[in-house]
Amino acid sequence: MNCMNGKRHGSWLVLALVMAIGLSACSGAQTVTLSGQDREAVLAYSEPMTDNLLAGMNEADYARFARHFDEPMQKAMTEAAFQGILSSIGAKLGAYQAREVALVEDTGAFIRVTYTASFANEDGVTVRVVFNDGTPDHLVSGLWFDSPVLRQK
Repeated sequence: MNCMNGKRHGSWLVLALVMAIGLSACSGAQTVTLSGQDREAVLAYSEPMTDNLLAGMNEADYARFARHFDEPMQKAMTEAAFQGILSSIGAKLGAYQAREVALVEDTGAFIRVTYTASFANEDGVTVRVVFNDGTPDHLVSGLWFDSPVLRQK
């Protein structure tokens, strides 16, 4: 992965902005944790999309990374912002290796899938992918990474 230190803060701001927009749209709805068949139905579409997103990060391939983004996410997560994410996450966490589904939630207009992921330099990274439940193909409308290493300045 390329390491471009100058764009580190801007990329996190874009991610935070995308998430704030997505989460504010569903703030009045009650969040429901999905299980059983409902959970499996979400994972049937979310897992392949998340695979592409994370593989695109590992390959530094913006087209693959952004393949399943909805329109607002495409506008917010430009190729330049993607390069900033690669430099900040790549430099701190290293390459993505594996993940486990921790939680699947329905917020009304959005579906949130939270993962516990392993990267080359850190295990236990929280990765949250938000899917737009209002689009027929449930496109990605938010992405968030959190870990102690990422919170270090």
